Amino acid sequence: MMHSGVALVLCLIVAAPPPSFVFEPSSRLWVEGTSSLHDWSCEVEHFAGTLEAETTDTGLANLTHTRVTVPVQGIDCDNGTMNGKLRKALASSDHPTVTFALTRGIVGADDTDGWFDIDVLGQLTVAGETKPVQIAARGKALGDERFRLTGHLALHMTDYGIDPPTALLGTLKTGDEVTVHFDATIRR
Repeated sequence: MMHSGVALVLCLIVAAPPPSFVFEPSSRLWVEGTSSLHDWSCEVEHFAGTLEAETTDTGLANLTHTRVTVPVQGIDCDNGTMNGKLRKALASSDHPTVTFALTRGIVGADDTDGWFDIDVLGQLTVAGETKPVQIAARGKALGDERFRLTGHLALHMTDYGIDPPTALLGTLKTGDEVTVHFDATIRR
């Protein structure tokens, strides 16, 4: 018969949640797109989130919970007019944040160069519209319970009910497709 103290410790070990990770300040998130005049890029200056993942002796296993929140006001295109058009297009007064919530994240085996693939499924909410998304990401262990995660997601603004912004009386038109990129470092 198992001693009740040992049983309690085993229950606590089995029931322990996976480790939680936060984004380091050096993490980067940005959006790129096109227009009838030139390509453009906007940096996400402020975002917050946490990531929970099962870990192994050598790195990350499966992602179990991730939520990232981006305040629309924290997106900077380095151009006041474009910032205003972007915020208006994203309906920032009614929907002040863009959010991503993980549905499933499966980590593949390490490559010979130390990188591993991550198949990420989640729900992306932009301008009040929520859609399922799939992101092909890559990760690499950096040591000291830190990991680098990179990837991108192409999406169409019209899928989220957003009319691509225009300027100069309609002569400057933004392309419908944009690509969200990330190069983030997480730590326990």
